[in-house]
Amino acid sequence: MAWGPLAGLPNAATVRFVKLRCLCVERYKGYAQRAELELAPLTILVGPNNAGKTALAQAIQLLAGGLALEGRDTPEPLPLESGGIRHGETFADLVTGRSVHGWLRISASLVDNTGPLSLSATVLNVETPSRRQIADWRLTSGGNEIALRRSELDDQSDYQVTVSGSALRPRQLRWRGLIPLRPVDLADWAEARCEALRSWARGVRHLRCPRRLLPAPIVTPENAPVVFAPDGRNTPLVLAANVELQESVRNWYRDAFGVPIRMVAQGKYSELVVGAPARDANVRLTQSGRGLLHVLPVVVMALTAAAAGPGVDVIEHPEAELHPAAHAGVAELLLANLAGRGRPLVVETHSEMVLLRARRWVAEGRLPADKVLIYWVHAELGSGSILRKIRIDEKGQLDRWPDGVFIEDYEEIMAIRRAARAWE
Repeated sequence: MAWGPLAGLPNAATVRFVKLRCLCVERYKGYAQRAELELAPLTILVGPNNAGKTALAQAIQLLAGGLALEGRDTPEPLPLESGGIRHGETFADLVTGRSVHGWLRISASLVDNTGPLSLSATVLNVETPSRRQIADWRLTSGGNEIALRRSELDDQSDYQVTVSGSALRPRQLRWRGLIPLRPVDLADWAEARCEALRSWARGVRHLRCPRRLLPAPIVTPENAPVVFAPDGRNTPLVLAANVELQESVRNWYRDAFGVPIRMVAQGKYSELVVGAPARDANVRLTQSGRGLLHVLPVVVMALTAAAAGPGVDVIEHPEAELHPAAHAGVAELLLANLAGRGRPLVVETHSEMVLLRARRWVAEGRLPADKVLIYWVHAELGSGSILRKIRIDEKGQLDRWPDGVFIEDYEEIMAIRRAARAWE
């Protein structure tokens, strides 16, 4: 496995490779306190239901939506819908405690081929007029920094501007999401840095759960779709435009489930079919078992990661709707197709097998230990959602692990043994 420049991309000297190293949120949904998510090539989120895993995973797309907004003047800093993910019905849904006058802070540490790059923004809701405003904003690149602060809450108030420690005259600013409309007016280096952030944001892909596909038959595209839909619906379009990818997907299904899957073209239309093991016939994939359908977007996202360029891939529950015996195959797929730090993979899962297979790869020397990070996400009364970072050593052992996690099988076996002894 290569951990260098991503395959299929121009030379790094001509392209700015932006890598997300860390995402931080504060007063965002259940995260009342500052939560820091450091990213490895593989980052795994585990924990009980309603603990904040999905909210944290979707915060990456929330940030990307604020950075990659199109249109000349877009004053909404954080769109409630971005990349097909609906983050909330109102801004209050994004804020801890759903405070009408609340605020949240989101920040990211990145690196490109010129050095470290970071962005931080505090967004608050002003009731009259009802509008979100950026109250505090910072952009740093190497030893340079732009700091913007707004002390008044009306639309006409100025921002206090500080550039690399020097105070400039206060001024009004217009925004395109989380980025000033004209960064170059603040500092000559800011435009290139902000464009690097926009470019990175456009490379974020998020696959949510549940998933569904476009109904068959589909109109065969000449080229693969640019946007990877978060519910996976565009997956047949991606496959129909890429014969080599079709072969890789077919091989994976044959190995994982013992059935072939293929794209059948019928003039201008195509459809995905899967072999029926009980008879010599094919059925549409959308009419087959839900597990086979649910995992297809996962397979395609994994197999296209290396060629997708800088960004982040996020997958919610790749094991959804699958029999436990198939979880190992999904874990192998994800591990075998990691794209490195330039495109980290974030996986939210309830599958113990995903963790075990990652540990096994590390212990067997197939994956360096520092390429994997695990986060236990849980909620504490009075504190909200809490992250606990867990590292794997070179022997595949965890440096710490919460008590009572993934011991259900053991407890059931012990209960059966106690019940059996009662019959003796």
